Amino acid sequence: MQGEQMNHLPNILTTSRLILAPLLLFLQPMSGWFWLLYSYCFLSDLVDGLLARRMNLTSEVGALLDSFADVSFFLAVFLSFLPQLLAVHTLWVWLLVIAMIRFVSYLIGYVKYRSFSSLHTWLNKAVGFLLGIYPLLLMVSPAKIVVLILGTIATVSALEELLITILSKNLDRNQKSIFESFK
Repeated sequence: MQGEQMNHLPNILTTSRLILAPLLLFLQPMSGWFWLLYSYCFLSDLVDGLLARRMNLTSEVGALLDSFADVSFFLAVFLSFLPQLLAVHTLWVWLLVIAMIRFVSYLIGYVKYRSFSSLHTWLNKAVGFLLGIYPLLLMVSPAKIVVLILGTIATVSALEELLITILSKNLDRNQKSIFESFK
């Protein structure tokens, strides 16, 4: 890639994740093709923002695109593993609570800022990372422990994002934590 094309690389990676992540739904979880596509989506999530910052190409459009791609990847992974997750009794209630907190946060954000308001906080990044290594964690730890850790962090992350959305006067998708709301 040269010149002008390099300037679009972070958004190309993000867009590819947005488009490719739903294909995970058509693959057998933990199969070779699933792992290949899953790994690409996970790595593109790690690299796109890093490249954008290093190349000084960050933008509101890129941040919004990244949020949509994150949601696309999360939903695809979540739905791919849903049968395993529902095997743990009462887990579906917890997942529903997390989803409702996120929904309320996005709804408040949309009403308040007139825009999709997913934030790139450290806790949201931690949830994304843990979700990214979820299949690996299942290979080395009992599913109940993995789900407990991921669910706890996801709950705290969702609550943090809701509080930030309620407390902040302006939308800052790159706000790192609730503590920045008190500056």
